[in-house]
Amino acid sequence: MSDSKTGTDLFTGIDRRAARTRRLLAEAMFSLGAKDADIDALEVSDIAEEAGVSRSTFYQHFASKDDFLVRSFVDMIARTEAAYAERYPDRTDVLPSRALFTHIGDARGLSAAMTRSTVYARQMRAAELKLREIAEANLERRRPDWSPVQRQEAAVFIAGGFIALLKWWREGGHKHTPQRMQEAFEQLVGRVLIET
Repeated sequence: MSDSKTGTDLFTGIDRRAARTRRLLAEAMFSLGAKDADIDALEVSDIAEEAGVSRSTFYQHFASKDDFLVRSFVDMIARTEAAYAERYPDRTDVLPSRALFTHIGDARGLSAAMTRSTVYARQMRAAELKLREIAEANLERRRPDWSPVQRQEAAVFIAGGFIALLKWWREGGHKHTPQRMQEAFEQLVGRVLIET
């Protein structure tokens, strides 16, 4: 979604051309990951070539391949949350977990390749920080009766629980369906929101 007056993508805050380039790079990673690529062996030139952009264009957006892998994952989480918030303004969930599990399940090849990469731990830490931010904002809407400290504590727990389930699923070879992962997450979050 973009602002027609400014040409800015409302989910990412960047102009349409930059958003298009980043989308092409993300799609290139999907394609390379589907081939069960060794993420650590990939070069920026491999990703840029697959995306149909130059290396210099890549470096206009990202400092390195690792920066791209981390920021792209975090941006995907942020875009998913923004789309959910727009489509379901009165929703009761705290994270867009269903869409995230589905997305990652649909990209099992890339997910498995990322799990084996050296950037995986950094990617998960960055994702957890973004998820905390999202959870805290949604808890403010859902649980206005809680103090800011209670919301922050719950957000840390919920984001950490999501990341732990996601890592367990990915590192275990995606043996469960995205729906089963969502059910497990909902049970955990439900306990936090009811028992707190």
